[in-house]
Amino acid sequence: MKSFSSVQKNSLQKTLLAGASMLVLGAFNLTAQSVDDVVAKINDAVGGVAKQKAVKSVTMEMEMIQGGGAMKIPIKVVQKRPMMTYTEGSFQGMTFKQAFSGKEGWQINPFQGQMKPAAMNEEEIKEAEEQADIDGEFIDGAAKGYKIELMGKEDLDGAMAYKLKVVNKHGDIKYRFFDAENYLPIKTVSKKKTKEGGEFETETYYSDFKKFGGLTYPCSMETKVKGQSQGQMVVKSVELDKTIDDKMFAPPADVAKKEEKPATKK
Repeated sequence: MKSFSSVQKNSLQKTLLAGASMLVLGAFNLTAQSVDDVVAKINDAVGGVAKQKAVKSVTMEMEMIQGGGAMKIPIKVVQKRPMMTYTEGSFQGMTFKQAFSGKEGWQINPFQGQMKPAAMNEEEIKEAEEQADIDGEFIDGAAKGYKIELMGKEDLDGAMAYKLKVVNKHGDIKYRFFDAENYLPIKTVSKKKTKEGGEFETETYYSDFKKFGGLTYPCSMETKVKGQSQGQMVVKSVELDKTIDDKMFAPPADVAKKEEKPATKK
């Protein structure tokens, strides 16, 4: 068997070294892509942190579509800093309202036989607080009690996506998936704890991105449970920094207060 010449040996060594360098470089790039890097690019894709923080209020006109288009409900959602939100929708002559003032939450839901305003329960308050946050979990997340972890990349129907695990201060978990090229959201998997100690899982898919006031919003959001579509929210318009009176969020004078538990005797 013929031995390698010195030239062949040098060529083989260079090939091996080049291959090793590529492996090391690839490993370094994976490690260097931290959760902070990905979150920063997610915020840049929306329009930048500064522009998002400058928004004082958001007014969205939407349409909830269910039953394959058989049911269409106009929805209005208002958010105002620091932590206020209001939602209103009408269908078949009935109107539901839900609001959070930053401290108190109330609602009217004639579709469930609730004709007069009533205070929100604990679970509803948690959801209202999250909805009232204009910036969301990716701006000052740690200060709001969020824990965000980069889980790596996944292939979603041929598109590579970053997967982030987001845990809020209540322990509820979301898995957020963002396109690895443009950093716009593709899907959210939400896991909510139930009173019985279990979990309720929903999936939300985002598409049809448009710019309003220099910020990018998904204008189509479809929710699924166990693979079955539960409905779609279509954004018709977004108005930023509209003047909103705080009275919109305050509970009405006749709101039914939650029953207070009697003090236990020591």
